[in-house]
Amino acid sequence: MSSFDATNKRLKNIHERIPAFPEDLMRLLRMTYHVQKRMKDISNAVLRKYDLVDASYMVLAVLYGSENETSTASTLGEACMEKPANLTRVCNDLETQGLITRGNRPGDRRCVMISLTDSGRSLIEQVMPEVWSRTTRAYDGLTPQDLKLQEQLFARQLENLDNL
Repeated sequence: MSSFDATNKRLKNIHERIPAFPEDLMRLLRMTYHVQKRMKDISNAVLRKYDLVDASYMVLAVLYGSENETSTASTLGEACMEKPANLTRVCNDLETQGLITRGNRPGDRRCVMISLTDSGRSLIEQVMPEVWSRTTRAYDGLTPQDLKLQEQLFARQLENLDNL
């Protein structure tokens, strides 16, 4: 029995009640939610021992991948898919832990710049391999061609969403 069976049954029930209901498309959408939720749960299980959650990990990882390990707050929020209020809360926590610093861009006091500290860099370099070793198991058994096709399909889906 799959953990998705109950959701699948509900979708079938809806389709029986409303024949125009796009059951196949809604199944894909719900599967996407389930995959994302499970990935977050797996990631958070690893992050808990480092006093991090998914949002704080994403901030550290995005900064680590950014030029000079620094980003504007708005660019960081977009990359992490976090709303400004939540990004502020996450950054407050990370700054308190000494993992990031915040300051103004020289010549533009309105622009907040966020940077990794040495401690933040050390932590993300320690945590990242642990997270990816767990989360990438979701792709076990998929061939390189499967992965490429899934990437192409996700890219097309994101493009459709961007054009709404």
